[in-house]
Amino acid sequence: MSARQRRVAGLTVVVLAAMGAGQAQSLEAQTTSGPCTVTPAAASGADACQKARDLFGFVVPQIGIAVSSGNPVLGEGGTLGGWPKRAFSFRVSAVDGQLPKNAVPISVTGSAVGSDFGAARTPIPLPSADAAIGIFPGIPLGLTNTLGVDVLLGASYLPTVKESTFEVAPRNGGFAFQYGVRVGALQESSFIPGLSVSYMRRKLPTVDLGYTPNNDTLTVTGTSVTSNALRVVASKRFAIFGIAAGVGRDEIEGSASMRASVNETVLATNQRFLVQLPDLRYTTTRNTAFVNASIGLGLARVVGEYGWSGEGTVRETVNQFGGRKADEGYRYGSLGIAFRF
Repeated sequence: MSARQRRVAGLTVVVLAAMGAGQAQSLEAQTTSGPCTVTPAAASGADACQKARDLFGFVVPQIGIAVSSGNPVLGEGGTLGGWPKRAFSFRVSAVDGQLPKNAVPISVTGSAVGSDFGAARTPIPLPSADAAIGIFPGIPLGLTNTLGVDVLLGASYLPTVKESTFEVAPRNGGFAFQYGVRVGALQESSFIPGLSVSYMRRKLPTVDLGYTPNNDTLTVTGTSVTSNALRVVASKRFAIFGIAAGVGRDEIEGSASMRASVNETVLATNQRFLVQLPDLRYTTTRNTAFVNASIGLGLARVVGEYGWSGEGTVRETVNQFGGRKADEGYRYGSLGIAFRF
């Protein structure tokens, strides 16, 4: 083995070892916030604020998985081979998710009360367009090239998703943009599979999470979710058929604020209480694995993806979700069409 081949092999081993170490580490999930306030001040906002924290921590990981998805560019594993080569894909990804379905009361007296929001199976879709643009072809290495570089770009759209009393509603048209880079360990050739490492920073369109039980309203406003996605992907084409598989790690971050309007009868008089919770934040790290299968149709390829996002540290909540746990594992899939020029 030449010195250059040893360097490439060493790079690949280091990357895969880092991914394995990440698998073994504890995946921390944490929800923090600013002070909980209520008007009039004589009431208590503890229950409304705790419900907001638990709802936020239950829904954000699922949205984060939809944002991260699996392969940065469907069906592609290696780099493209430098300028002006390009690859484009259009996909619809969906998480096999769970959203709250029960109307539970919100109290403004005493401490937080544990309630069961229930959970209904609800797909969380995210249409997106992704592009890879070849920048550097890499260094020749036998029948392939190594250390090629592609720039990754993308845009996603989130539609409104509703289940009973809970709604995910995007703002400003529901569009957001992503960017990243892909570095090739091996460029795919007739005899050599493609192998690459990529980083993608993806952002969800800003959304409001609305919960309207009975005559109360709890809104988690300005929810922003970002994902830092690291992927190691291998791929190979055989005539018109292609396969790709990869593993990765996602750092998911969410931020928002909460406001709630709670109506209660006090001394035979109907009163409205305003509860606010600023600077609501959620962070978690999850591992993922996925496979792609494709078939060529002229210049285009139809690609399907199936993946699994493993659970993080199971964060205990005061409220329940029909036996489901916050930050548990979820299945996801994508179907799309890809082009390469």
